[in-house]
Formats: sequence, C-alpha cells, structure tokens
Amino acid sequence: MDFKAMLLVVLISAGSCKLRGPTVISGTLAERVTVQFGYDQEDETYTKSWCKVIDGKCINITDTAGYVNELYLGRASITDDKRSRILSITLQQLKKEDAGQYVCGIRLSQQKYSSFWVELKVLEAPLTSAPNSTITNLKSTLSPPMKWNFVFLVVVLYLSLKLLAAVIIFVVLLKKHRGNGEIAKCD
Repeated sequence: MDFKAMLLVVLISAGSCKLRGPTVISGTLAERVTVQFGYDQEDETYTKSWCKVIDGKCINITDTAGYVNELYLGRASITDDKRSRILSITLQQLKKEDAGQYVCGIRLSQQKYSSFWVELKVLEAPLTSAPNSTITNLKSTLSPPMKWNFVFLVVVLYLSLKLLAAVIIFVVLLKKHRGNGEIAKCD
C-alpha cells in the first residue's frame, strides 16, 4: 500500500469512531451484563445497534429501532438515553457461547456505520461477591474510543506530514533562490 492510501485509511479511521466505551467486558454465566457507550450530540437521531461477530459477519442482536434477533428474545435489550447520550446494552442469562467479539454501531447512512468493537468474556464464577448483575458503567471504565497505540500512530503521522510539508516548502524555496541567484555577465 502506498503512503497516500495508508494515510487515507488512517484519517478515515480516526474520524469514524463516534462511540466511547470499554473494549473488554465480562459477565458471569447465567447472570447478566450491561455495558454503556457514550456518543456525541450530533448522533442522537441515528439508529444504534449491537451485533455479535460470528465467522467474520456481524449478526445483529438488537437495535434502537426496536429489532431483537429471535435467538435473543427476552435476553437482549438496548436503551438509548438521548438526554445524557448514553447507550446501554444488556444481555441476560449469559451462556458460554455468548463470549466473543461484539460491535456497537451507529448507522450514519444506508451503507455507512461508525463502529466500536468490544470483547465479552463469560466467567464461570463471579470475580467478587457482587450482586446478580455486572454493570460496566461508562463513567467508571470509560476507555478512549481509540486505543492509545492508534492515537500515537495518528500523532506520529500528523507530525510526519507537517515535517514533510516543511521540507517540500524548503526545497521549493531553495530552488527558487538558486534560480534567481544567477551571476550577471559583465561585457
């Protein structure tokens, strides 16, 4: 991949993550887990969804338009608090097969989504003596929408582009200066 294509991918990816929340959540077998995501005011009206990644495909579980996959009826729910811009997703009666990768998404248009990946770990026994519910609260475990490694990469690319632009400007000015500095011949 050439530099321009790589830069385009990085810049598109950098602006596409509109959700904020944890990247890993855990719940206990036969109990429930709730995860919360924050989003921006500009995304209040869009449909939000929760899907599970199975064999490379994202199988929709539930969304804010009222859809619930028949395999998750009575087990999955989604709540969108538009006033505080917090999306809450609950999965009850956890099973071992519920463990895996999930995607929380915002449908921005018919073919454009902003998505946030989450890994669900299903534990045999609770980690602590907590009540019958594990809630991953947005305020207490909020992770940045991008991993710090990615943020570092974006910053490095941004600074590299600034440096590249400065070098190009310097070379152009140097060539102009050399072109104007011809020695006049005396007759």
